[in-house]
Amino acid sequence: MKVFLPYLLLVFLTIGSEASSQNVGTEQWTLQECINQAVERNITIQQAKLNADLAHNNLDVSQWGYAPNLNFGSNYFWNFGLNIDPVTNQISRQTRQTANFNLSANWSVYEGGRKYKTIARDNNSLLAARLDYEAAKNDISLNVASIYLQILLNKEIELVALEQMRISDLQVRRCEKMVDAGSLPKGDLLQLKAQLARDQQNLIASQNNVKLSRLQLANLLLIEDPSDFDISFPEIPLPEATLISASPVGIYNTAQVNQPNIKSAEIKERVSQQNVSIAQASYLPTLSLVAQVGTNYSDQIPNITGATDVFIPIGQVQSTGELVTSLNAQSIPIIEGIQPFNSQISDNLNEVVGINFSVPIFSRMTVRNSVQNAKINADIARLNLEQTKNNLKQTIYQAHADAKASFEQYKAAETSVNASLEAFDYAQQRFEVGAINQLDFESAKNNLASAKSQLSQAKYDYIFKIKVLEFYLTNQVAL
Repeated sequence: MKVFLPYLLLVFLTIGSEASSQNVGTEQWTLQECINQAVERNITIQQAKLNADLAHNNLDVSQWGYAPNLNFGSNYFWNFGLNIDPVTNQISRQTRQTANFNLSANWSVYEGGRKYKTIARDNNSLLAARLDYEAAKNDISLNVASIYLQILLNKEIELVALEQMRISDLQVRRCEKMVDAGSLPKGDLLQLKAQLARDQQNLIASQNNVKLSRLQLANLLLIEDPSDFDISFPEIPLPEATLISASPVGIYNTAQVNQPNIKSAEIKERVSQQNVSIAQASYLPTLSLVAQVGTNYSDQIPNITGATDVFIPIGQVQSTGELVTSLNAQSIPIIEGIQPFNSQISDNLNEVVGINFSVPIFSRMTVRNSVQNAKINADIARLNLEQTKNNLKQTIYQAHADAKASFEQYKAAETSVNASLEAFDYAQQRFEVGAINQLDFESAKNNLASAKSQLSQAKYDYIFKIKVLEFYLTNQVAL
């Protein structure tokens, strides 16, 4: 026993140090705090939120589709060889530089109702994306609650293992005194020490299970340092069994109204029908208004600053050499370089206003195929809705059956613990007076430990099953 005591002391010191660190240095998280952390950091939820943001932007784009567009264009060219001046339309081989400026607007007046239908579709798509975001939060909340309860279960099993080791240690101490007094053989003491070692092994295994489940939850919450993470150990009252007596059909009918994944599937089925209408709008004609303002510049346009009257020589008198001119003076423009840029922009200004009407006649079957694809996608969305409802129905029926079975298991485990506790107390009394052997006593002790572990498992399994049913009714996860 002197060799064994240091190891036993080390185990108790380890347990005490862990308990002290959890109570003092480590913040203990509640279930709601864990859920909030998961919702804030979980990647799947962040992706769902980004999808909702994209859907909001798509709706904004479709709503602005009623406004006309406005475009400005400009170009500058160097022309070499034979070319046509864009301002004078004269053919020339002179090297020239030209510029063009254009401001145009187009307003689609009618497109077969495509804009209105697109806005309605994108609005529903936004609703579906937001519901998908809520469904993702629900999924992670259930996952967090499941692991949270698993940690609580593992902690209770650890307490059971600790109690079993305490009892074994007491028996070892008592047996040592009796062996020293010569009333018991040393073999009984060795068997008790062996059982104590097995109990210590079970305790270490249960502690490891607590650490692993705690690490699993810390990883789910994306906590940087899991060693500083722990959860609180609340007293969770056993839920009433009222939901077990409730009809699963009623739970399912309520869940169809509350669950966001059902709502999302319904809206997506509606979106698919709207996509069919949008595709069919391509069969209809389109009408739009067009407006355009443009101007040109050329470096070959002369700058005319005025005019002068000149008599044009038309011949000469042969006998006298006198110059003969036209009877009337002709006006000759006065050119001073190239016409300025600003003047050309204003002088060459041109405006266009018109109506564009288009009737689709043959589009190489693209519209027909688009409509057919939209109808196929609508059938897929309808089947997805049915599948989602069927999955929910099966899940609720299974959860209701599991909750009922887990409640019955809990009641049976509770009866087993009470019977095992009485049997252990009786065996302990008889063992202390030497009425039963070591094997019978260890059997009673192990039966009690097993019954307590099964009771804890049945308890938390029942709690989780009830919380699942409550979630489908209220769309909330809480202990």
